[in-house]
Amino acid sequence: MMVAILGSILLLLGITLYFFVGQQNVNVHLLAYGEVAHFLAEAGVSGSIRSIRDSLDAAGLGNEGPSAVQKILLQGNPLQDTSLMPLLNDTWNKELKDFAADVDKSASIRVEVWLRNFKATETDPSRWADPIAKSGWLSIEATGRYKGSSRTLTIRRALRVGSILPPLTSKFTLHLADCSRGHEERFNIIRNDYQSNISKLAGNLRPLQIYNHSTPDTPIDPKSVGEILSDEVNDKIYQERGWVFLGGGKVRLNITSGAGTYGEIFQVYDVGNANDFQPIRFKTPANLMPTVFSNPIPLYWDRVDINPVRRVNYTFEHSFVLEGFHDQSNKKETDAMYEGDILSPLDKQVYTSRSSLLHLFGDTRKGYQSRTKVLGHVNAAFPRYSIIMVGSPESDVQAMLENQKPLYALPSMHEHEYNPGREIKDAKNRRVGGPILTAGFLFSNFQEYQKLMSGILEVPYVTSYNTMQDIIGKKTTRQFPSEQAILAEDRGTSIEIKRGEFLCYKGTVEGPNLMDVIKKRVQAEAESINDFWDTYYDPKTQSLVLNGIVRIQNQENLDLFIPPTSKPSPLKVSGGGMIVLDQGNLVLRGVVVASPIEALTVVLVKGRNVLFENSASNHVHIYAPHADVRAQAKIDLFGSLAAGDLDPAACCQGGTLRYREATDPTRSSSLAFTKIKIDDRDTMWHE
Repeated sequence: MMVAILGSILLLLGITLYFFVGQQNVNVHLLAYGEVAHFLAEAGVSGSIRSIRDSLDAAGLGNEGPSAVQKILLQGNPLQDTSLMPLLNDTWNKELKDFAADVDKSASIRVEVWLRNFKATETDPSRWADPIAKSGWLSIEATGRYKGSSRTLTIRRALRVGSILPPLTSKFTLHLADCSRGHEERFNIIRNDYQSNISKLAGNLRPLQIYNHSTPDTPIDPKSVGEILSDEVNDKIYQERGWVFLGGGKVRLNITSGAGTYGEIFQVYDVGNANDFQPIRFKTPANLMPTVFSNPIPLYWDRVDINPVRRVNYTFEHSFVLEGFHDQSNKKETDAMYEGDILSPLDKQVYTSRSSLLHLFGDTRKGYQSRTKVLGHVNAAFPRYSIIMVGSPESDVQAMLENQKPLYALPSMHEHEYNPGREIKDAKNRRVGGPILTAGFLFSNFQEYQKLMSGILEVPYVTSYNTMQDIIGKKTTRQFPSEQAILAEDRGTSIEIKRGEFLCYKGTVEGPNLMDVIKKRVQAEAESINDFWDTYYDPKTQSLVLNGIVRIQNQENLDLFIPPTSKPSPLKVSGGGMIVLDQGNLVLRGVVVASPIEALTVVLVKGRNVLFENSASNHVHIYAPHADVRAQAKIDLFGSLAAGDLDPAACCQGGTLRYREATDPTRSSSLAFTKIKIDDRDTMWHE
């Protein structure tokens, strides 16, 4: 090739010189010299392009990194024009120098490789900001010189740098944009007994347990129980964990009773051993009590058999025990928690005895309790059993009370049932040395009674976060809700996501512009789902090698099966990336990421359904804001799940959602999940 090019240039040179002699025109000389310089530049490109491509590959531009070239591209913006020559094995310029000398002593050719004209592509925190995302050009620049004239020929390929993690929702273990659907109670479908064992009436119903941090059995980068418990001391640990958002209106989750496998009572009590766990009594602070509770009060006692006219000084305190919801006991098959008439028929009508499908804070085991920030109008419901604690400064009466341990219950009731003359007495109707007491003596009206009576207590879900901090801190005197207000209810109208001092996002929790951000990241396209698998599936290793952000147009509106039914499950992902499916739904059949520095994200632009076909593990981030989540088996997901809704009737076998800490956008580790893509088409520029 070099010989042919050299011959062409010498022929042009001969014709030009002949023309010069004939015309002796300076301008024509310059024009002709420029043409020779242009041909020299073309010769430089033609003669070196293969060596340059090989050298770029050897330098690691298109391979798994991080290579020196990739480190340049992955540094924070702005990226100035940068020569790659110091990083390349430049063998071509010596050959081009010798070639040019054969043309003429004044001729020269030099070909260099540059990164040019890079601009940051994600700079607006109201949409999503990424300090690394950028686009520009890989520029191969050949300059030919001849007798003072020079021409530069540039071959450019577009180069894009973008994250393969979904913006914003990679901070969430679970992000459901519209899951209330006008029925706040719709997730309360589980039947269980007092210990949290699933009732035989429940069939295959099981809860979906959500772990917002790495646990000992996390698939990648697990943590030991010791590490987790050490982290728990930090009262701001939620900042380092996956969050939960349940949107679309009020959602009420009935907390599951017990300290067993599915029990959630750890949210309010220290559960050291599930087998001998005993709830404690919370005392209501004196400043929240009616004034009559402030000082000892003389009342007739109930031991009229001993002395019918004795008046005793009594003191009163209010305490309560929190329980969870349970449907079954050894006495009753259903509605067991309503035995004894402490909770009212109205409570039963409104709340039922079923517990929640969604266990947002993990499970009862140490190291698996996974409190975090919960956004949206999300309430937790606990049965509260209230009692009046009676004491006396008179020693003989106090001894009787301590011996008998009476329970003066405050049953739940409707306002029309309240009677100030109603006697408050020991639940077993015993004479214990206590007072002859009526409701009207302690409470001036129903409203005062209502604040302290038994019933279903409904509080913002994050209330338990603060209570768990009291448990961790081994606070001796506890109250509920906790005096600490580390987290309060947050509807998500304005949130911030920061990585150090860098502001990634500021806006509503829904993130209305996220899909636009994702679409602009696309680095390659496939017309159909079949084209996608033909291009990116390696049959030799039976793995997906994506290494980029790929849009599938899918005009046929077919469902995307991962992996396809014709390929082994689970699908191995050796080169991570993001799949943006324009149309169609997603069916997951098992996905395993092979490397801790790889991840897979699937985005449904218009898809209406995400289906977990089997119980295989799926290492994937899902962003499908218009889709409903359904499952034909237990869900097992490692990553983040962002969808429109999770259908409780179609996900009733439960399972686990596990957050992947390394992909948390507030951590510097998330920046590693960035892909560099070079366009496979050249653009030619002349200067």
